[in-house]
Amino acid sequence: MIRRYSDYPMYELDYTPVRYENLNDYFIRYKETRDVKYFDEFLYFYEPTLERNICNFCRQYGLENNKKEDLKQIFAALLWEELQDYDSDIPLLQIIKFKVLKAWHEYVRTNCGNVIIENSNQYATLRKVAALYYQQPKDKPLDDMVKEIAAELNISENNVRRCIITSSRFKQEFNLDIHNQANECEIHSLITDKDTSTLSPETIYFINRQREKLHSALNELSDKDKMLIELIYGICPDCLGNKERKTLREASLLVGLTESGAEQKVKNILKKLKKALLE
Repeated sequence: MIRRYSDYPMYELDYTPVRYENLNDYFIRYKETRDVKYFDEFLYFYEPTLERNICNFCRQYGLENNKKEDLKQIFAALLWEELQDYDSDIPLLQIIKFKVLKAWHEYVRTNCGNVIIENSNQYATLRKVAALYYQQPKDKPLDDMVKEIAAELNISENNVRRCIITSSRFKQEFNLDIHNQANECEIHSLITDKDTSTLSPETIYFINRQREKLHSALNELSDKDKMLIELIYGICPDCLGNKERKTLREASLLVGLTESGAEQKVKNILKKLKKALLE
């Protein structure tokens, strides 16, 4: 029986299975016996390789480590589905390789960005533009880069510019804008402690500047408004440290407002904070 863990290893077993030299033999044994233990045993032995592949994928596309478990589950689900009809001399892992990569990218498009990419075609164009853009010399004029990328990909210069802006906002480390009440986690993500060891000096500077702006904007709020933000978002207005968060209903009672009144007040506060961050 497989025990699920939140981090590696995820596919641990409560017994020591026999290791086949050819991992594809586990799939063949499953097809012969329909015993799910062979599928579990494959995952047990393959997980170190899967972990490395996922770590590389996360590193390449700027994903946080908490996405790894989802990517593993996507891999396992696709593998299981393909295994049911598997009847080929080609190793199963080779057959599903591109399906898994496509599914991972679809997960990134729909779950991991700060902007909405409406479909897979737009996401594919975004990746192509971003790959060419970030390969360019830093001192090269932007207009020259845009023209060259547009010509190479046969798309408009306006489309290239939109993709460049979107790509810079898509990665999680650029999750720094306060958009609206519907996406309330944005403000919390701005002050969450980040591992800066992998960030560029420019990105670290940008994060610190945004934190300074947020701190100043919070200090300009009334005491009641600061308390409301502190309760709902779990942010200390003085040090930007994390605190326990309350529901909107709990927060409204604590500051002496109706729930609808607190909701409207929060919307107004967010507009002020957004304006301050964009200045």
